[in-house]
Amino acid sequence: MTDEMELDSLSAPAGSIKLSILGDDYLVRVMRPSAGASLHELQISLNRNRDMLKESFEAMHKTCRDDFFNRIEKKYVDYFSPTQNALVARANMDLLIPLINVKGGVAAYASKLEGMPIEKHIERLRNKAAKNVRKEGIKSRIGGFFLMLLVLALATAILWVFF
Repeated sequence: MTDEMELDSLSAPAGSIKLSILGDDYLVRVMRPSAGASLHELQISLNRNRDMLKESFEAMHKTCRDDFFNRIEKKYVDYFSPTQNALVARANMDLLIPLINVKGGVAAYASKLEGMPIEKHIERLRNKAAKNVRKEGIKSRIGGFFLMLLVLALATAILWVFF
């Protein structure tokens, strides 16, 4: 195998799905829980995957900050890991929700985003993380601008008083 493995549906291993997020291909392995898994274990797993999705979103924010503000060299900016983790969590959620309901439990998609196709959901998360970080940058620049104006006004007032 080569490092630049083609990820098409013909070469994807059984139980895996190929997804494209913002121009990058990801291979997500989806595994069913064991047949003996209790309803309680499935519900715990669903909650854990929801937490993992939130953690991935937070990691996307950190990655965007590294990319936009910290001037980390592009080859060290890791968009892949948080996106891959989010895809795995979301794919597991799509598997667990109906399985919990089949076993007599109650599980539902918790938001409009969870009900979207996986690719659209994760793309929206990535785009939202980038948008939020850009807004942070604009706010900090505006705050810096006003701070600079305040210092200039204070310096001018001091000069006026003493001269």
